[in-house]
Amino acid sequence: MTAPSPAEESARLEAARSRFGLSPAGPAVPLAGDVGQRRYFRIGTKGGAPVVLVLYPSPSSQAQERWRVIGTALSEAGIRVPDLLDDDPSSGTALVEDLGDRDLAAQIREAGAEERERLLDEAEELLEPLRRIARGAASLNPPFDAAFFGTELAHTRRWALERDGRTPLPPDRSACWEELAGRLARDAADPALAGDLVPTHRDFHANNLMRPPDGALAVIDFQDLRFGPPDYDAVSLRFERAGALVPAHGDAYREAVLLQRAWKVLGTFEKMLALGREVYRPHRDAAVRTIRLWTRPDGPYGPLLAFLPG
Repeated sequence: MTAPSPAEESARLEAARSRFGLSPAGPAVPLAGDVGQRRYFRIGTKGGAPVVLVLYPSPSSQAQERWRVIGTALSEAGIRVPDLLDDDPSSGTALVEDLGDRDLAAQIREAGAEERERLLDEAEELLEPLRRIARGAASLNPPFDAAFFGTELAHTRRWALERDGRTPLPPDRSACWEELAGRLARDAADPALAGDLVPTHRDFHANNLMRPPDGALAVIDFQDLRFGPPDYDAVSLRFERAGALVPAHGDAYREAVLLQRAWKVLGTFEKMLALGREVYRPHRDAAVRTIRLWTRPDGPYGPLLAFLPG
């Protein structure tokens, strides 16, 4: 989907301000998103307290509906999420609570070693109520399966190995990658190997956990929640981004789940770097370290190490 022009975005902002009764004056401060197409703006209200205005890429989107339904289910399970203050799917806009700028990643970077471990333990405790959310909400998105994981690894091949077509794999290496990636995808999705599926956030890393002024960790970016392997969210938390600053024991998790997720995010971060977003380089490097450290050279996924970028 093509990004809107500045004029189109400005027109949508003006219409949304009017729809939600916000003052037309004052700045709409863009907030940093991640890799999605939603746009977020911090806007002051007539009472002075800021709110976050969300612009979805299109009206009446499934993503907007899923955010509402899954957010409600998480809240009912006792998990702090941003309040949905107003919602207008017909225009692809919503008004949500402003949780501030402080996320768990910032806390981890500022903390000492012992406090970092405590922070990750606090975050991981949220997975217990998350797994109890209403089954209907957790089923809005299709569950992780081998085909889904395989598609993610194909994305990694494109961006991490072949540089968006600039360095295609020769036929023999291509066949080897496909065989190995296929096995990794199947094993990560196999309940006999990875455990029975449970509700998973899908991107349960430290940048998606906010520390609002009331103190309780809040979960954001949850619209892609679905059933997946029980280790999936935990390895995302502990082996990615700021979580990777805390020493973790990869052998405590299913190897296929840990490695599939690490290869998956490697592809995501390589794409972001190709698009000029250097902020992702430390995350990319953490993914490389995770794969190198926790792949058993004599195990079934050991041959994948030969494909790992430097």
